[in-house]
Amino acid sequence: MKVFDTAVFKLTLHPNLLKEVKAHKHHALRAKDVWESRDQSLSYRPDARFFVLLEGEENASVTPDARRAAASVEYSKNVAALALCSDKTHEAIMGNLFLKVNKPKVPTRFFDKRDKVLIWLKSQM
Repeated sequence: MKVFDTAVFKLTLHPNLLKEVKAHKHHALRAKDVWESRDQSLSYRPDARFFVLLEGEENASVTPDARRAAASVEYSKNVAALALCSDKTHEAIMGNLFLKVNKPKVPTRFFDKRDKVLIWLKSQM
């Protein structure tokens, strides 16, 4: 397992290619953070396709430019599946809006419970 911890997010890479990205409390993930997480992942496992879990600590958010980056063809080259997780209603609304507006290029789902995320991501593996 490999862990990268930045000012904005913590990235944990597991041997089974599970990639956990957790935005730190009161921080907003921006497009540059999306690309940084991709670059860190590929520095650890070049050419891998990851099963990504994105969640945030208290009052974390994701900017529109980060949502566009995460749904892009370029970012998707190294993503096999993407799961978003939060138990907050406003984040569920934003997550489902992301699915409809940004239309990610890989299988993508929003969950309100982490255990459901892990079951779904493992089914994608």
